[in-house]
Amino acid sequence: MKVIQSRKFDPNHLTARDVLIIVPLVLGISAVGIAFAFLVSHEAYIKWGGLAVDTAVLFTFFVNESRQFLKNRRFWLLTACLLIAHLAGWIVFLMHVGEWKLAWFTAMILELPVFLHWRRRPNLIEPE
Repeated sequence: MKVIQSRKFDPNHLTARDVLIIVPLVLGISAVGIAFAFLVSHEAYIKWGGLAVDTAVLFTFFVNESRQFLKNRRFWLLTACLLIAHLAGWIVFLMHVGEWKLAWFTAMILELPVFLHWRRRPNLIEPE
């Protein structure tokens, strides 16, 4: 029997490697966000910045709920297809809507059960 050890993140026991990965990542993402805020209009910042952040949160939840499939190539193909469909739909929608509030992105959470349903479909991830 193969034993898979997963590395648990414990903020009380950070290693130097953890810090060398986390700190530059957080600083880089923050710098991009701040630069984006100064370079575009408030409306564009809310629409496109909100789409980027909420998409990242949505797919983080989806991948986290799918840990048993992380080494499965079909899972990643499904995830890529879902991401493409998700972004295409939201981009078309946001290009045609006049006013958009950041809080309205909470409707995006309704996609998570749909994604999980597609992941559970027979033969989609695991062949017979």
